[in-house]
Amino acid sequence: MTSCVLNRFTGDLPETSETVCLGEGNTPVVDLPVLARRLGVRSVAAKLETANPTGSYKDRVAALSMSLARSRGYRGWVATSSGNAGMAMAAYGARAGIPGFLCLAGSVPPEKSLPLLAFGAGALQVVRVDGAGRPEVDGAMFDQVREAAARHKLYLGVTLHAFNPDGMRGIDTIAYELAEQLPDATHVYAPVGGGGLLVALARGMADRGLAPRLIACQPTGCAPVVRYLDGQLPAVTVEGSTTGISALQLPRPPDGEAAVEAVAGSQGWGTAIDDEDILAAQRWLASAEGVFVEPAAAATVAAALADADRGRLRADARPLLILTGAGWKDLGRFAPDASRLPTVEVGRVSQHVDDWIDAVGARVAD
Repeated sequence: MTSCVLNRFTGDLPETSETVCLGEGNTPVVDLPVLARRLGVRSVAAKLETANPTGSYKDRVAALSMSLARSRGYRGWVATSSGNAGMAMAAYGARAGIPGFLCLAGSVPPEKSLPLLAFGAGALQVVRVDGAGRPEVDGAMFDQVREAAARHKLYLGVTLHAFNPDGMRGIDTIAYELAEQLPDATHVYAPVGGGGLLVALARGMADRGLAPRLIACQPTGCAPVVRYLDGQLPAVTVEGSTTGISALQLPRPPDGEAAVEAVAGSQGWGTAIDDEDILAAQRWLASAEGVFVEPAAAATVAAALADADRGRLRADARPLLILTGAGWKDLGRFAPDASRLPTVEVGRVSQHVDDWIDAVGARVAD
C-alpha cells in the first residue's frame, strides 16, 4: 500500500475528506561525515527531500493542495512556478484527476520544463510568461492568476503562504519527521527563494518543541532576506536578480518578512554565497558524499562551508541541511563535461585502467 505522509499527520493538518498520494514524505536523514570533518563539527546530517516522487519537497505542498482541491470542490487548479512546484502540481493534479493551468516563471531549466509535456497529454495547460523574473512582471502575473482563480473557482496552487496558506502546511511535515529522526539538530540550513519553506519549517518545529537556529541560504545575486537580516536593506526586497540559481531568483519574496521573523526568532542568521561557490558545492557533495542535488539545494552546503570559515559553527554543533531538490533537475550545466569524455579503443581498455590506477594512487589488494 502507498505510504501517505498526510495520513500520518492528519490531526496536525487542514482537514480533508480524502487524500491524494504518490508516496511523498517519510524522506531519509543521512549523515554527511566528510562534510562534518571539513566543517570541523561533531556531525552533519541532510534531509533528502530529493527522494520525493517528483524529486523535491514541493510534492508535500502538491499532495495537500490537491487533497484540499478535491475535498472543497474546486473545478481545477492554477499556479505559477520556476520548475519544481509546477512538476509537483502537474503530477498530483493528474493523480487527483483535476485539470490545471501552469505559468512558468523565471529561468526554468529544461529538466524541469520538459517533463511537464508528459503531464500535458491530459488536462494540463502550460504557458511561459514573457518577462517573468522581473519584479513588475511577477507582481502582475500573481495578481492575474489570483483573480482568475477566484473567477473560475480554481485552487490557487502557488507554493507561498501569501497565496496558498493551507496547502503550504504540507511542508510542516518535514519538521514533524525531523522531530522523530533528528530532534537534537542545533542548526537547520534551508535555501530561501520565496521564503515559504523556512516559514513552514519554523512553524512545524515550534509545534514539536524543537528550537534549532534557522539559517537562511541565498545566492549573493538575489539575497533580500539575508541582506535585510544583516541590516543592509530597509525592506525585504532588492531591485533585481543576477543569480543563475533556479528557484532562488525572487527579488521580492512574498513570504520574505515572515521568513525574516522565523530566522530572527530562532536566533539564527542569513548567509549569502556566490553562484560559483554554490555550483562548486554541488559537485563536491556528489563526489565526496555521493549525494547529487540541484544548485538551489547545494546553497545549504555552500552556506555551511562559508559559516565554518567565519567561525559561526562551534565544534559541538549538529547542523542539518534541507536538500530540497534532486540533481537531475538541472543537468544542462554538465553538458560540457560530457562532451569531453574520452573515447578509447576496445583493445586498450585494460591499459587505461592501469593508467587510472597510477593517476589516483589507488591500492589494489593481491
